[in-house]
Amino acid sequence: VPSATSTLSWRSDLDERQRALRRWRGRHLLGVAARDVFGQADVATVGRDLTAQAEACVESALAQVDPQVPFAIVAVGRFAGGELSYGSDLDVLFVHDVRAGADDRSRLADHDEGPRAAGGVLRFLAGSTPAHRIYAIDATLRPEGRQGALARSLDGYEAYLDRWAETWERQALARARPVAGDPELGQRFGDLLAEAVWDRPFTEDHEREIRRMKARIERERIPPSEDPEFHLKLGRGSLSDVEWTVQLLQLRTGIRVPSTMGALDALAADGAVASADAEVLQEAYRFCEQARNRWWLVGSAPAAPDSLPVRPDDLLHLARSLGTTPSALREDYRRVTRRSRRVVERLFYGAG
Repeated sequence: VPSATSTLSWRSDLDERQRALRRWRGRHLLGVAARDVFGQADVATVGRDLTAQAEACVESALAQVDPQVPFAIVAVGRFAGGELSYGSDLDVLFVHDVRAGADDRSRLADHDEGPRAAGGVLRFLAGSTPAHRIYAIDATLRPEGRQGALARSLDGYEAYLDRWAETWERQALARARPVAGDPELGQRFGDLLAEAVWDRPFTEDHEREIRRMKARIERERIPPSEDPEFHLKLGRGSLSDVEWTVQLLQLRTGIRVPSTMGALDALAADGAVASADAEVLQEAYRFCEQARNRWWLVGSAPAAPDSLPVRPDDLLHLARSLGTTPSALREDYRRVTRRSRRVVERLFYGAG
């Protein structure tokens, strides 16, 4: 299968390259969806396939921008973990460096080049309209969020992480992985993150802060239009519960695995989590992720919500696509998330 970059290389017009990449992604997305629907790919395989497509598209977009300084794109969150869903945005950070031996004037130009390249990647992948979008990119996990520079130098990241990074940023950066650009710069950035995230003490105060953030999200984040009783992402015992529990345990134990499911395997092998507890969390994760992915594929809404459908016809449609019935689907949700939540309350909140 031709790579995304080779598909674009012979085209001279930037707009045509953008259209070609969108077509390339569409063809390969159809293949992933077909294997999923026909039972030829499990949740983990779908996540890896979607991540591989995303990496190829990000690498191709960066090639069109052609940065004139060392430049790297770093995946964060599910993108870093190889666990993308069909509706995922791509969480990324942009990091650049200055050219070796640059004088003061050249160094200033190099610092301007980083944000230019980052902006070019965003525009190429976003398209001119939502209909022309290749991927939605979320770069708000960068230092200072939307108010901060789109790309930051390696030295700038080092200063920020050393002086101002908050606990939630440390948690987010526990899942980070270079996916495109200068490999040496990506490795140096990874070494910087290792020091900032993993080599510093993780105290009980840090744990309490993470628990407070999670409790606030549980109260505030579920949209009024979505069913909190059957929410696949933010419901009790669902995806967010599993992810936050795993991240807390990773920061406590120092186990460095960017994927949630892989980290659970590593935590169980290390004895930090009982095998039975890991299996319960993995079952809930797989169930919620499969239902969420399938609802994205078959949902009638323009943007399928992250909860099981409320309308009976939609719920029937989703249940049939999963080979079950509406009542059984809801009952399975209750069963797996109830068991998962009990584990989360013990391991994350320290209850019981």
